[in-house]
Amino acid sequence: MRTLSSIAFVVLIIGPLFLDETRFSFLLYSTLGILTLLEVLKMIRKTGSEPNTIGALVIYLNLVVIGYGLFYELFSVTSFFFILACTVLLISVVELFRIGSRPFENVSTSIFAPIFTASSFVGITYFLVYRDDLPSILITISLFALIWINDSGAYLIGRSIGRTKLFERLSPNKTWEGSLGGMTCAFLAAIGLSYIDGMPGIPQMLGFAFTCILFGALGDLFESRLKRAAGVKDSGKFLPGHGGFFDRFDAMMFAIPASILYFEAILPK
Repeated sequence: MRTLSSIAFVVLIIGPLFLDETRFSFLLYSTLGILTLLEVLKMIRKTGSEPNTIGALVIYLNLVVIGYGLFYELFSVTSFFFILACTVLLISVVELFRIGSRPFENVSTSIFAPIFTASSFVGITYFLVYRDDLPSILITISLFALIWINDSGAYLIGRSIGRTKLFERLSPNKTWEGSLGGMTCAFLAAIGLSYIDGMPGIPQMLGFAFTCILFGALGDLFESRLKRAAGVKDSGKFLPGHGGFFDRFDAMMFAIPASILYFEAILPK
């Protein structure tokens, strides 16, 4: 069942990239972002805070529309920035009338959670649409592939020869040996990907791989930190044996915005 779930997940994430209509991919990833955001908010509540769910969803949807407007260049997004600012203000005003002892946490998590989620799920469109100077579909697939190859390599090598704990307080099963092994696998994959026609060269792809590995690992540790604070094993029950949406996308949620900054820094459009 776990293997079948993994295959279904890969098809769900990668499949839409091969469709000619990128707007469908945008809609799919934006929807997955909503489901992930709801899991994040649910976990936050288990820590004792009370984020404003409606306000967080409004912020997220505004960011989706802003991203759509900017990347597809179809309409002005000025009014949506205005709505975004009003929503942030309204969340703060509503908190005045709520009962609780954590007003700062409630407001900050209501604003941070949707921005954190949108930066990755909406950010995918940066590669699919905005970076038409790159082989956008291959770059997007490579981002997912490098994260998965690193994770798989780290798991297999860590299980075989792992001895030295990487960050035992947050993730007791991760080891330095496994992490270095996974990184090596991802670097080799990046070198192989660089030989595909139109892809960036070896130095750029190695930097891309390092960005995915580093921030993917930080995303995984960040989710582990949140789950420990919430006292839960999984963020949800999306896939049998794999947990929830946040469990599956945690690495991506750090790696995508970091990769956007990476390409803007070394290969600006």
